[in-house]
Amino acid sequence: MKKKNIFTVFILMIFISLNAQNDTLSLPIINNLVTFEEQNGKVAIEAEYFHEQTLTKKRKWFRTSKNELPKAGRDEDKHHVYDASNNAYLEILPDERVTHSDKLIHGENFSNEPGKIAVLSYKVKFNTPGRYYVWVRAFSTGGEDNGLHVGLNNVWPKHGKRMQWCTGKNQWTWESKQRTKDIHCGVPHNIYLDIDKAGNHTIQFSMREDGFEFDKFILTKDMNYIPINKGPEVTLAQGEILESFPEVKVPSYFSTITEASEQIKSIAAQEFPTEGTNFYKNGKNWLAINPKNHNQATTTTTFNFKSGHYDIVFVGVAENDGKSKFTVTVNETKIGSYSPELTHRMFEEGKKYNALWENIPIQKGDKIKVISQIGTDGEEWTRGRWAGIIFTPVGMGKSIQNSPSTYYKN
Repeated sequence: MKKKNIFTVFILMIFISLNAQNDTLSLPIINNLVTFEEQNGKVAIEAEYFHEQTLTKKRKWFRTSKNELPKAGRDEDKHHVYDASNNAYLEILPDERVTHSDKLIHGENFSNEPGKIAVLSYKVKFNTPGRYYVWVRAFSTGGEDNGLHVGLNNVWPKHGKRMQWCTGKNQWTWESKQRTKDIHCGVPHNIYLDIDKAGNHTIQFSMREDGFEFDKFILTKDMNYIPINKGPEVTLAQGEILESFPEVKVPSYFSTITEASEQIKSIAAQEFPTEGTNFYKNGKNWLAINPKNHNQATTTTTFNFKSGHYDIVFVGVAENDGKSKFTVTVNETKIGSYSPELTHRMFEEGKKYNALWENIPIQKGDKIKVISQIGTDGEEWTRGRWAGIIFTPVGMGKSIQNSPSTYYKN
């Protein structure tokens, strides 16, 4: 066989292998005998436990877990396994409409008509008939990956159309709202299914927008119920499921934010110089001050990103023995100062402990300075800990901070 033909066969084999792997990640991992069970007016089901997926010519749902990462065309956002229930989730791919400027193609990357593209099916035994409100846990990074449809027994009722997420960006978020002509961010209590009789029924979800990330859903008769964290445990009427997918190590809060979008730029605290600054490297993520030796520290570095206007997020660390104070300057011009609120833990990161300064002009080559001062509760002293500075496009600063607070110590 000629070398050219050998090379062609080799490339073809790789292509076939990759397609086979992707097909596996879109297939059910349970058999069609598995049936979930409603108990006491509630049932919770992991998204990856569908028994059938149909209408997949245009788009498919693919599973992502620690050891499974689909390659199915365009998919620009990072994977989000680290806080997913059961350590796995589904995403509908390819994700061709990422921003509002991308072309909307009805029946391909968008479907306002439910039950037409990528339909997932789940068998549920209902012991109690009645109205069930539908909650879904999803991860949305923008305005074009936040819609879904829900149906029942191959019927797509009016109040199962256009589930909508507006808040809780860049984190796994429970929602149960219906988008309407007048209220685009959705009306609460408008997404529900009416179960007319006890017995087995099929719950179904279909694509509204590609790129949607789907973790778990709950059906509940309690109109005022609001899920917390990862929601209740799954209950089975019959069959077997995996106990859990492999756990993924949770990244730091600062890392989670910086990876939320490729548009985000950042300078980690430990990228700033420490020699002669009174700072020391505290663990793998922070700079801090030893209060036995110093009560203030100052460090400066160069802004090496594109010139422009940015929202600036300063990621500080809250402590339980006082309030540290942080001041940020650009070329000696003060951008702002703030002190993180006290925490009941020894230390903690999270949105409420950050500073946000919006629409700040910065030029490439400008000098970014951080001044940190320790605080006290009258008995103990803080260490002026901080994780870094994040620069986002104007208007993004508020939303990217919504990532879960993942680093703390009691």
